Amino acid sequence: MRRHHITAPRLGLAAILLLVAALTALSGCAQKVARAPKDKYAGLTAQQIYDIAVKRMEKKSYTSARDVMQKALGRTDATPELIAKIHLVLADAYFYDGGLLNLAEALSRYTNFLTFYPNHDRADYAQYQLGLCYLKQAANPDRDQTQTRKALAELTKVESLYPGSEYVGEAHQSADEAREILAEHSFRIGAFYYRRDSYPGAVERFRDVLESHPHYSRKDRVYLLLGKSLLALDKRDEGQVYLEKLLAEFPQSKHAGEARALLERPVQTAVGSR
Repeated sequence: MRRHHITAPRLGLAAILLLVAALTALSGCAQKVARAPKDKYAGLTAQQIYDIAVKRMEKKSYTSARDVMQKALGRTDATPELIAKIHLVLADAYFYDGGLLNLAEALSRYTNFLTFYPNHDRADYAQYQLGLCYLKQAANPDRDQTQTRKALAELTKVESLYPGSEYVGEAHQSADEAREILAEHSFRIGAFYYRRDSYPGAVERFRDVLESHPHYSRKDRVYLLLGKSLLALDKRDEGQVYLEKLLAEFPQSKHAGEARALLERPVQTAVGSR
């Protein structure tokens, strides 16, 4: 008994071409679906895009604000004045976003703004913000204070370069913060020398604190250790001067009792315990 084999019909050339065309069309459709959506800012002016970015800044959406602001920067209708404003807001977007990397980027952008727009009506603000960038990067008083010194230098420029600026008062307060850190840094070095009985080095550091940072908030400690260091160097008269200053200027200080006791003790036991 014979078996009949069923075979698939052979496709002709025309059918193959039609199949290829259909597959190509489907592929094209798939590619169209995968394309990125149309730029929703395409029909907006540079000013309109800038306004959107500023609103996102107000909502603290700093990364989104930066992305939108870059679109405004690339518009051909962006005027020189608007471009300057864009650069300043971009610097702000990095500054307020926080973090060391963002602060470094903000610092660079404020610096560039002041370089290219030194006479801009917001140059005083950029100068103040530049100082804050350094201050926010200031190290603990036990460590190197290069950033703190840079902060102080930039913050003092606000008044010297822009004496009528509304930021002069705030710059003063921030500069005082930088001075406090520097004073504490010098004091701790002096205290380090004092604990190791290296009194000449301690005296030098403590005097530097008093001369360079007269408004240091913990000056009573400086008076005490400076007085004790001078007593240890057999300079009793000079040492007494600082102990008396402590009692006169800081009568409620927790160190007042020790200073009073040192003034009353005999010369040979004046230094006492540390």
